[in-house]
Amino acid sequence: MAVTIRAVAGAAGVSVTTVSFVLNNSHPHIDAIPRETRERVKAAAAALGYRRNAAAATLRTGRSLWIGTMMRPTKDESDAWLWAPYELSLLSGIQKTVSDNGYFVVLGSSDQPDEMGCIRTLVSSGIAGLALRSPSAGAVELVKELVGEGIPAIVVFPINKSDLYPYSIDVDNLKAGRLAADLFVRDGRKALMCIWDEDNISGHFDRIKGFTEAVVTSFGCDPVICALSPEMDGPAKVEALRDFIKINKPDAIMAADASNAACASIAVSDLSLNCPDDVSIIGFDCYSFRSARGQRLSAIGTSWWEAGRLAASALIKMIAGREEWKEPKTLDPLFIPGDSTSASLAGDNDPAWLLP
Repeated sequence: MAVTIRAVAGAAGVSVTTVSFVLNNSHPHIDAIPRETRERVKAAAAALGYRRNAAAATLRTGRSLWIGTMMRPTKDESDAWLWAPYELSLLSGIQKTVSDNGYFVVLGSSDQPDEMGCIRTLVSSGIAGLALRSPSAGAVELVKELVGEGIPAIVVFPINKSDLYPYSIDVDNLKAGRLAADLFVRDGRKALMCIWDEDNISGHFDRIKGFTEAVVTSFGCDPVICALSPEMDGPAKVEALRDFIKINKPDAIMAADASNAACASIAVSDLSLNCPDDVSIIGFDCYSFRSARGQRLSAIGTSWWEAGRLAASALIKMIAGREEWKEPKTLDPLFIPGDSTSASLAGDNDPAWLLP
């Protein structure tokens, strides 16, 4: 038999109303309940194995307890091996924060061409808010309409900085590009190069901009920039990079995304160059990737778990009418040292535990 809220109230020695306020995290009532009482109620619920019925609570209170979450799907098993650690970290940050505040996650996929259909399905199910990971331009326009209808929404890692402005969360990409350049300079590298796809992702552009600014500050000249077509497949990129590296002879390469960092490592290996002795490589969010020689690729990244936590926390406050944003939130970049940069760059505080 399911444990009832009345049983929890009896075990904690409080009223059913108090249990409801605590377990539903009801504002403003929750702030008036002493911390010791709240902890006693939660302990009693855990000891009895009490599980809230979200559907019943929604019908009873008229308040939705569902937070819609749109994640990036993986294309196949190999793609899952590479990206699952990031997506799971983001989702875990959302789920933990949502759960701690008495809500539940409803998961959707941003896979094209069903992305907007999935959003509409989530909305029709009665969600209270929506978190989206890198939605398409069409999805952003749809979500703007939903926000106008009173459904709070947050975009995490937007493709364009203007996506759902100001309700977005991203790494500080300018600072991230500068960090990569500063690491190379600290390591004594002189011939710096950067790689990017000529896409419309504003974060990639900002990484290149930050990298270039830092190189100009250090050397008084621009870095060598290799712009690749986003239509090129992996082998074509490797071939182009091999020729580019042979001609320009860089001793340090920053790739604006994970896949190009992996391609750069293959090109370096094909040229019989040693990484990192001859050429050092830093990518972005590629610490689950391996180089051509099985090395762990060094990366600039951020806490995807923290991005999820921040998104969920903001949504819950927006639902309660307690928060409005005037500008996007940014997360500080982190250096995750692998084997494609000199060991001397690894610091005691670097999150090396992220490396598999």
